[in-house]
Amino acid sequence: RSPTPGAPYTYVTTPAFLSHFGFDTLRDLPDMEALEDAGLLSKDRLLAGDIPLGLMGGEEDEEADLDEEVDADDGI
Repeated sequence: RSPTPGAPYTYVTTPAFLSHFGFDTLRDLPDMEALEDAGLLSKDRLLAGDIPLGLMGGEEDEEADLDEEVDADDGI
């Protein structure tokens, strides 16, 4: 998590990620136009909020479940 107020999640692209998908550098990753051309992303839909933000909700749910488990273990 970021050390800024609210401690938001921050994500980085690791060398292992790049290697796994066959990229040498971050510059090799596709840009928005390339993703749109491949039919993988729509900038208009993204800006309109029609595209879900991936696993963000699932991660939060897992954390809530873990918090509940900890509380249960503490007898709270």
